[in-house]
Amino acid sequence: MTSKNTLIIGTRGSALALAQADMVRAALSLRYPELDVRREIIHTTGDRRTDVPLADVARVSGIVDKGIFIKELETALLEGRIDVAVHSLKDVPSELAPGFTLAAVLPRAAVEDVLITREPDWNGSGTLATGSVRRRLMARTYWGSGLRFEDLRGNVPTRLAKLAEHPGWDAVILARAGLERLGLYAPETLVEGRKLYMRPLPVEAFIPAVGQGIVGMECRSSDRETMEMLAGISDPEAFACALAERAFLVRLGASCSTPVGVYARLEGDELVLRAAYYAPGREEPFAVVVRGDRKEPGALGLRAFEELDLR
Repeated sequence: MTSKNTLIIGTRGSALALAQADMVRAALSLRYPELDVRREIIHTTGDRRTDVPLADVARVSGIVDKGIFIKELETALLEGRIDVAVHSLKDVPSELAPGFTLAAVLPRAAVEDVLITREPDWNGSGTLATGSVRRRLMARTYWGSGLRFEDLRGNVPTRLAKLAEHPGWDAVILARAGLERLGLYAPETLVEGRKLYMRPLPVEAFIPAVGQGIVGMECRSSDRETMEMLAGISDPEAFACALAERAFLVRLGASCSTPVGVYARLEGDELVLRAAYYAPGREEPFAVVVRGDRKEPGALGLRAFEELDLR
């Protein structure tokens, strides 16, 4: 057992972020019953800058490392105000700043994107609101070039409310994991007096963002004691998938706004990784599916990039 008596976890302040922090706190408390786990809310640049599209936040905020949802959490780690930063892993840059490490992940939730519409039989014509470049391009591939787009920012309940209240919008796309963690996922739901309809999208067409559905825990690389504690609650299968996906992203040189989907899953002793990347000026993505040893997830991610053949 660790000699630590108290562990402070840092989190963003949205309802989803708090729910995920509580998941980490519950896992730690179950594994280490004598540990006093405390929570500190930290507001990030990505939370504050809702006045510009998500893909532009890093540029207008002067954040060269693109960590718009983690920068302030890393500052709190560096200053010793928190011991662990809890993230939606899809918000974490593929390469962490020196001095920090991804120490653990919780079991992965559902990975699908979910289509949410004002009408039950929406067929892909009209206006789709999303802040994700990846989702825009995959939606255009899936439904055709007649689809119009509007930018969408805010937390999960806010995005649902915007769809319910905006008569010019037909649909939005959100991650199923976030909806489920907030208890909001249902085939039909009532939001602001308006009935909305939800259905999961096929992962073959809407390949998830790297780390989608995974809660990650970051700490200081020098804090060996905390790293060992977090290892005690980490899910090895989700971690292997995350490492494979993130290795691909590193090799691609991608940022959080790069239109790329990467999804790894386990099949017995193998990892299967599927990726799609929309290069500038191309309407169709480069795509690849590879298999490899689950014990070498990083190598699989690198091989997937090589087989993508971006020539």
